[in-house]
Amino acid sequence: MTVCRTEAALSVLQNITWGEIFLAAHTCAALACMVRVLYKQRNVGSVFAWLIILFLFPIFGTLAYLMLGEPRLGAARAKRSGEMNRFYRGFAEKYLADRYLDIAGQVRPRYHGIGRIAERVTGLGATQGNAMELLSTTDEIVDAMLADIEAAQHSCLLAFYIIEPQGRIEELMSAVARAAQRGVDCAVLADAVGSLGFFDSRWAQTLRDAGVEVHASLPVGLLRTFFTRSDLRNHRKILVTDGKVGYTGSYNLVDPRFFKQDSGVGEWVDVMMRCTGPLVLEMSAVFFADLAVEDDENLQGIQQYIALHEDRIPTLLPENVAQGGIVAQVIPSAPDQSDRVIYETIVSAVHSATRRVTITTPYFVPDEPLLTALTTAAKRGVAVTLILPAQVDSLLVRYASRAYYPMLLAAGVDIALFEGGLLHAKTMVIDDDYALFGTVNMDMRSFFLNLEISLAIYDRPTTARIAALQQGYLADSRRISAEVWEKRPKWWGLVENTVRLMSPLL
Repeated sequence: MTVCRTEAALSVLQNITWGEIFLAAHTCAALACMVRVLYKQRNVGSVFAWLIILFLFPIFGTLAYLMLGEPRLGAARAKRSGEMNRFYRGFAEKYLADRYLDIAGQVRPRYHGIGRIAERVTGLGATQGNAMELLSTTDEIVDAMLADIEAAQHSCLLAFYIIEPQGRIEELMSAVARAAQRGVDCAVLADAVGSLGFFDSRWAQTLRDAGVEVHASLPVGLLRTFFTRSDLRNHRKILVTDGKVGYTGSYNLVDPRFFKQDSGVGEWVDVMMRCTGPLVLEMSAVFFADLAVEDDENLQGIQQYIALHEDRIPTLLPENVAQGGIVAQVIPSAPDQSDRVIYETIVSAVHSATRRVTITTPYFVPDEPLLTALTTAAKRGVAVTLILPAQVDSLLVRYASRAYYPMLLAAGVDIALFEGGLLHAKTMVIDDDYALFGTVNMDMRSFFLNLEISLAIYDRPTTARIAALQQGYLADSRRISAEVWEKRPKWWGLVENTVRLMSPLL
């Protein structure tokens, strides 16, 4: 009897084809990935999106999840990222403690808790004694940057997602090279993917030859794909000169006359904030942290750099700025350090609104809590306005974004489509006295995956300037009505809602 059973088993094994073995192995891998999704993913939308992909496209879905499903940073980078949180806190305690004063008299009580969200996570709190200048055209931005780089005497730090050395950006690159040649400590940190054209151009080597430190942030490669997630990108935009002047906002180092002119969306429309005061030290800390995370040698070099220039750092607190000045806060966010801080800040700010919420963003793909915050605000009488570009450079984002319009319009949200180019400015104004400004798009990638930087601004005059800029965008926009939107062919809604299933992954 035992011999018969053994022979039967061998016969079955001999009849198994390679195709059946592959199918069984593949099924096990897909099931294992599904279990991993249920165990690891915190966002319900992401869970359903990945499960649908794994069910419909098991082979593709398994490979995609292994490469893109989790924010894998690599063990060494993850360890250094943990050290950076301590670096933020130590830097703030040493150089900014006397600026983290009681700001209760200048900030409305309902914003105290919102500010504490970021301070608790990053260690960087709201500071007073700042000054800000809003720059809303490319020429204004480049001219101001050129002047500050030319005036730099000690240091010039640049961190950008995209550096595309064409047109006026070549002027900026030349200015940085000249600064290094006259003895200014210059460092450029550019995203390895977003700035691929820069690293392939002559300018990367030209800057190195001039004495500029040039670093690639989050490098990619075939081997790295197995250990780190390649689509985690450094989306920050920072320029700091002499530790005294700092810039951040939506502007990449590109000339819109040349950048992506074949995409059919027109010129990109951006905005930057030129800052002086303690905010600049917080921007410097973010730059130093990003540089140090790349490798241990950078971490040691940064510690030496700070020690070398330590006698200069305290003088950067601007006594010439009127006591009080603008109260504002730098909010860095990253999957390895503070992956939910900007998301929680945005949702909390929307819930706090009593009169108006106005948002500009190029990419709008919210999750349910943010969507609920916006629609609930509109239903309770808050004037909620979304100013989005009429055309964007991502087809999937375009369709996914439109899937949310019916719900928003039904709740009373005003949606305006900007027709003067690709509106790339990322701004949010709450009532008349709070604004968020920086690099963050209203999508899951910016909230949870990319390295971003934002300014929380607790100041009526500055908020009014941002609101006026938003109104200028609104004047060049076409408003959508619920009645007209409902008259579109039904198949458009089917396409958009189908793409929306992937929105947690976009």
